[in-house]
Amino acid sequence: MKKSVLLIIMSLVSLCGNAQEAIEDSKLVYIGLDLVKSLPSYVFPDKYLIRNTVIIEPYVIFPGKDPRKHWVLSGGFAQGTSKIDTTQISQSQKFQGVYIKMAFENQYKRIPLRFGYGPIISFSGFRGKYTFKGPTFGDYTGSFTDDQNFAFGAEAYLAYDLKLNKKLMLRFQIRTTMAVRMSGNISPDYFPGVGITKGLNSFLISPGFSTQLFYKVH
Repeated sequence: MKKSVLLIIMSLVSLCGNAQEAIEDSKLVYIGLDLVKSLPSYVFPDKYLIRNTVIIEPYVIFPGKDPRKHWVLSGGFAQGTSKIDTTQISQSQKFQGVYIKMAFENQYKRIPLRFGYGPIISFSGFRGKYTFKGPTFGDYTGSFTDDQNFAFGAEAYLAYDLKLNKKLMLRFQIRTTMAVRMSGNISPDYFPGVGITKGLNSFLISPGFSTQLFYKVH
């Protein structure tokens, strides 16, 4: 996992440098943070599909030379537990992962919406226990560790930006994330960077909604 974190940092530095060169004539930069992805897991821990999950997802928006086009860079960290499901062999999973996303977005001319799309890569690990029911000799319980999970794919979204004042902007976003899982053994209930993926294995897809708060740097 330490190697994955280092790779994420190096990739973000490289991407930021390339994006900055591409938009050197632009002066408008926003930094932001997702506000809501962690909340349902604490507010509804017994009803939501993940529990007590920390998701930290910062953003940087670099407008291009065309004022209607932007580059968006993001890194993320997620750590938590999936909801207990006693009908499954693996009743719950602990997960931890880091990921990076990059998107190109374009603003519609007639409606105040932005459409964005771009790649995502994620490195994640899972731990948990499994139980095989034994009506004769009792249940058999064991534990598993699956730390070598790598997935890459793409995310597409629609966003609406609400200007709060000269410096602050609130963004409402509806997105769909798709990824191909290149390594790993278990079927993940939640894959960091992708979302809820229960019942899926090699091909992961997850829709979602988020709210982000942005601050204009200059």
